[in-house]
Amino acid sequence: PPQSGSRMSTVHGSLPPARMKNVEWVIGTLRNGNQEYVRTIVPGSPEGVINTHNYQAMYYDDGSYAGINEIVFNFKPWLDWYLETTGQRLVGGSGPFAPAAASHGSSDATSGASDAGGHSGDAASDADATSGASSH
Repeated sequence: PPQSGSRMSTVHGSLPPARMKNVEWVIGTLRNGNQEYVRTIVPGSPEGVINTHNYQAMYYDDGSYAGINEIVFNFKPWLDWYLETTGQRLVGGSGPFAPAAASHGSSDATSGASDAGGHSGDAASDADATSGASSH
């Protein structure tokens, strides 16, 4: 909270140049309207923590750019709850949070379910507001 409204140089002035380029990219992307929000996982988080930074562009009532809202969120408790509640488990992957024996499939961290292909294109397979992804 004490950083709210502060300039980038005040909040991130002590970052190494390589990390400052990432900060500048996020700000430029949101300010230019290339994306409405940017999410990142913070590398090097302690064991049992998956810190995410969620940046979202904010606008005045007249539509002009007002700044960026940042929310830092530990996703791990939510993930643990979801896995426990559904009985599902994580397998595969290659990121910093992947299981040690990860060798299943060819998934990545940048594509979503809608990028996987295999869509028939007919009306029967179109998503609706009442069914989940597993219903199609």
